[in-house]
Amino acid sequence: MSRVYPFAHHPCWAESRTELWERVHLPVAKRCNIKCIFCDHRLGVSCHTPAPGRAVRTMEIDEAVEVVERLMRSRPRLRIAAVSGPGEPLYNDSTLSLFEELRFRHPHLRFCLSTNGVLLDRFAASLARLGVETVTVSMHALSSEVAERVYEWVRLDEHRMTERFGSLIVERQLSGIREAVRHGMHVRVNTVFIPGLNDTEPVRLAEAIAKAGAELQNIIPLVPMGAAAHIRPPTRTELRRARKEASKYVPQFTHCRQCRSDVVGIPGADEPL
Repeated sequence: MSRVYPFAHHPCWAESRTELWERVHLPVAKRCNIKCIFCDHRLGVSCHTPAPGRAVRTMEIDEAVEVVERLMRSRPRLRIAAVSGPGEPLYNDSTLSLFEELRFRHPHLRFCLSTNGVLLDRFAASLARLGVETVTVSMHALSSEVAERVYEWVRLDEHRMTERFGSLIVERQLSGIREAVRHGMHVRVNTVFIPGLNDTEPVRLAEAIAKAGAELQNIIPLVPMGAAAHIRPPTRTELRRARKEASKYVPQFTHCRQCRSDVVGIPGADEPL
C-alpha cells in the first residue's frame, strides 16, 4: 500500500488541495441498521452525514458500474470509487458485490467506504480482500448514555433495539476500527457535533479512536433535521475549539463539505450523478 495515498491525493483525506484525484460516490446502499436523530430515513438522506449527504435515488449494481465506466472515459482524474449511502453500506449486499465487479473490470481503481462501523469488524477481512484502502466511520459518541440519545434505534443481529444499546454500538464501532486497521486500511472518523447533546464527545472520541488506530478525525457541524430539527448547529467558535482540543490526540480534517452520496468530483466542486 502506498505511503502517499490517501494523504496526498484523496480529496477527503489530503490536507493539500493541489494534487487531488476525483472520487465518485455510488448510491447502491438502500437499507440502514441505525436511526440517527438527524436523519429521517427518507430516500435522499444519508445516515453518515446529515443533509446534504443524500442521494436522489439508489442504483442497481449494473447501473453503478456503467456510471463509473462512463465517467472514467471523460474524467481522467477520477481514480476513486466509494459507497457512502444513502443507507448503511455494510448492511447491503450490493456494496461488496459492486466492489467485486469493479475490481474485476478495473484492477487499479481505488475503493473507499463510509460506514457507521457497527458491522465493520465482521466485514473488515472481505473489504481488505477487495482492496478497500480507506474507511470512514461515523461515530458521534463514546459514552453509552450519549449514544442512546444520538441514535433512536439500532438493529443488531436482526434484533431491533430502542434502549440499552449504547455500549454495544460503541464497542462494535471501536472493534470495527481496530479490525480495519489490523487489515491494513486507513481509518478516518466522522463526528457530528450536536450542541447540548454531545458537546464533550468529539474530544473524548479523538483520544479513543487514536488508540484504536484511526489516523484522522473529521468533526462536522450538525445540520438540523429529523428529530434534531430543533437543535442549533455549533458556532464556528465552538467547532474551532473542539477541533483544536481533539487535535491533541489525532489530526483533524477541515476540508469537509458534507458530501452527497451520489456525486462525482472533488468536494466543493461536485457534480450530481
